Amino acid sequence: MAAPASSNLIINYLPQSLTDEEFRSMFLSIGPLKASKIVRDRATNYSYGFGFVEYMNDDDAGKAIATLNGLQLQNKRIKVAYSRNGDKVKGANLYVRNVPKHFNQEQFQAIFQNHGTIIQARIISDPNTGDSKGIGFVLFDTKDQAESAIAELDGTIPVGGTESLSVKFADDNVGKARAPQFMAAAAAGRGAGGFQQGYASSYGPMRNRGPMNRYNPIGGGQAMGPPGGGYSGYAGGFYEDTSAYGQNGGGGVAAAAPGGGAGGGGEQGGFVLFVYNIGPDANENGIWQLFAPFGNIIKVNVIRDFQKDVGKGYGFVTMSSYAEAMNAIQQLNGYKYYGKPLQVSFKSGNKK
Repeated sequence: MAAPASSNLIINYLPQSLTDEEFRSMFLSIGPLKASKIVRDRATNYSYGFGFVEYMNDDDAGKAIATLNGLQLQNKRIKVAYSRNGDKVKGANLYVRNVPKHFNQEQFQAIFQNHGTIIQARIISDPNTGDSKGIGFVLFDTKDQAESAIAELDGTIPVGGTESLSVKFADDNVGKARAPQFMAAAAAGRGAGGFQQGYASSYGPMRNRGPMNRYNPIGGGQAMGPPGGGYSGYAGGFYEDTSAYGQNGGGGVAAAAPGGGAGGGGEQGGFVLFVYNIGPDANENGIWQLFAPFGNIIKVNVIRDFQKDVGKGYGFVTMSSYAEAMNAIQQLNGYKYYGKPLQVSFKSGNKK
């Protein structure tokens, strides 16, 4: 059954590094907006990976779904759909205990995927170590789907696990663990705290922002124009500085920086990451794009075999701060790059 026309959209699977400004500009390219918001933790500003937009008219909302649903942003493929009234999903949020601690987000969601449409699924991690706490939350499209999941999965041992899952309605476990704020926000069809209001109607896509030592988060330096049009110009708002790229193989890519450029590697400070399994065809340009969403890059160096004129399958990325380097490790270690799982770690002797 087709979703009813609406001007409100929910967008899932947003990259962690996507800013509110970039998010708004992406959807503003389709048509005028009333409001937009990425849902974040109020204390830390951590993105929960989804957001909401409200268009001035229903037609533009439909165009946004047709144009942007499934768009690849960094290492995520976003989902754009109509946002529904919160009453329709009330009671559809599940609290799950005894999740195998080695499970990642995809493995956790796969447990529930045969029981209905999943709006959000999240494993709760220790904020200091990043390790799974063995608990999670799953928000289904409707309550009956959630009931089906409870009936079929509560007390079962998932493939790869050793303990029986405890699957209950989140509301039944208020005293044990409260569902994250983002789950309640998704159920309500609004961002936590409501949309950010007050944007000027003339607010346009980002252009002429001045130099930035980051790549366009959606890759490439060209404005995107998906089938059917309506999206060109978004990518053009991101600045790509190629003037500081090393010209010789293995010479590295240095970020443009105030005062004449960052130069290279450790002598300029920063934290060096060892990146393995990038394949023989990797180049500085591509690795730069891969790491740029996670922080400020000082230098990228892909190691090459000059006799064979191919890469050796590894390289180094120097990032400005420890926090940014850790973020890159957490997000990219194990990420499949051209079909191969990356190994990303601090270079020996470089860890804080």
